[in-house]
Amino acid sequence: MNKFFLFILALFLILLPPVIADAADISEEQTTEKYLGKSEEKAYKKVEVVKQGQRYKTKLFVAAIQGYDNNVFLDSRREHDTFSEGILDANVIYPLNGRWDVIGGVSVHDITYWKATDANLIDTDLKLGFEGKLLAGMTLTAYNDIEMVEYQANDDGEYLGDKAGIVLKQKLPNNFFHSFGYEFFYKNYSDRKARNGWGGLSDEDRADNRNTIDYELGAYLKKSMFKVFGEYYLNNSNDIYLDYYDYDSVRLGSSMIYLITDKMSTYLSYYRQFKDYSDRTIPGDTTYGEKDRTWVTTASLFYDISKSTTLGLNYSYRQNLSNNPVQKYSGTITSLGLYCRF
Repeated sequence: MNKFFLFILALFLILLPPVIADAADISEEQTTEKYLGKSEEKAYKKVEVVKQGQRYKTKLFVAAIQGYDNNVFLDSRREHDTFSEGILDANVIYPLNGRWDVIGGVSVHDITYWKATDANLIDTDLKLGFEGKLLAGMTLTAYNDIEMVEYQANDDGEYLGDKAGIVLKQKLPNNFFHSFGYEFFYKNYSDRKARNGWGGLSDEDRADNRNTIDYELGAYLKKSMFKVFGEYYLNNSNDIYLDYYDYDSVRLGSSMIYLITDKMSTYLSYYRQFKDYSDRTIPGDTTYGEKDRTWVTTASLFYDISKSTTLGLNYSYRQNLSNNPVQKYSGTITSLGLYCRF
């Protein structure tokens, strides 16, 4: 209860200057956050194409990105490399009646590093959901997302996951909006056994359960959209050695899209994450649990070449401060992408 109460109060502290921030394990815990094009994908999946003479709608998003990462594995080695990234996201929306739609889709996300091949991955999602209009300007979305993450040279990080959740959005007066979401995320690491209490391998595959709640509040202005958001999740794993993957996470942040001209826009985001581990201790002192604090800022500039094609220049900086010296790191990602919507 204290954790949840802290999460609610912390929404008022977003604008405080960052002091410390939280660790990421690219092969496991922060795989999704490491994806380099997700913010651009979310900002620019706007265009719907309605097929003539057909009831269903389709959305297709394709992106090709080239970039440079100066800390591929987010550690003190600071191994840097150039990468290529591709995104394909296709969705079909079928109206059941005037209020409810069925949504199905598939997305494939590929990241290929030229030298640091241990970080190469393909992430595939199969999605099915329902979306409906409720009273008082509310929209309810329920979804299930089966996710498969495969690494070129890191079998331990591969998993098959299942996400199930709901999102309730509501339009408010004066162009404001807010939303509340809950998600349960199950991950099974089929090529990695869970450790027992003394560090040996058990007969069971490692499996993680994550429960997440999130809230966002935003406003549409004349030439911009601004929002603040908060997220709390609890990760619980059957790998019981030091409860290494059991932790609480609170993430607070804000983002903005601003239209500079009819063809040019900018995207800015910032968040802080506070991660406290249940029983994972720091090296050399078993009386202190590990605490990680991360802050991430992203800036993007987009130019619309045509109605359906956008060129984007992106920069992201991440820093983690931890009482575990091994988990301290910083890194930047710079990329240039071409985004197409059909």
